[in-house]
Amino acid sequence: MGVAQAATVAVLARAPSAGGKRRLFAALGLPVDPTLLAALLLDTLDAVLATGFHVLVAVEPLTGTDEVRALVPARVDVIPQQPGDLGHRMRALMTEAFARGAGPVLLVGSDLPDLSPEPLREAVDVLDGEPRAIVLGPAADGGYYLVGATSVPDVFTGIDWGGPDVLSQTEAAATRTGLTCRRLATQSDVDWPSDLALVRARRTRAWVERARARGRRI
Repeated sequence: MGVAQAATVAVLARAPSAGGKRRLFAALGLPVDPTLLAALLLDTLDAVLATGFHVLVAVEPLTGTDEVRALVPARVDVIPQQPGDLGHRMRALMTEAFARGAGPVLLVGSDLPDLSPEPLREAVDVLDGEPRAIVLGPAADGGYYLVGATSVPDVFTGIDWGGPDVLSQTEAAATRTGLTCRRLATQSDVDWPSDLALVRARRTRAWVERARARGRRI
């Protein structure tokens, strides 16, 4: 079996009913809407599932796993996230995926509705040829929307999560441990109304159009 056939894409998600994207909703002048959060997750999953790779969705909080399991396609494995900060949760998720027998593992967020399968496939191709590499998909805000490796990299501690230097700090950590860093094309996630206005994915776009029909300026 080739490396690409064994790849796993793990999506970090928050159960829609548990809230999320509070800065976005505050900027929109709206209460948190689980309908939009579900749309973002499902549109993101469309691209992930199109790769043909094994797919995990890791959910927080623990009580939200059944909710997400009922929301996503049946072939998606749904597991709880471990408690802790983002770095701890990503490390634990990657460890869990490898323990399940995965080849390379890619971690992505759940707010990438216009993601396409191509960067995911590209990441696996890179790792197929360079097992000692770490692949990062830069986000426009200085973080990253994807991290991939063939074993758990030591890059999830000492990072200022949420700050503008997450990508550069992660690359520095990877270099210190002897890993080669490979970057994909930059992609924006949905953090602000200006990001939401540009989305073309069908579920998220439908939410935007409904909001505009009710007089919201997006």
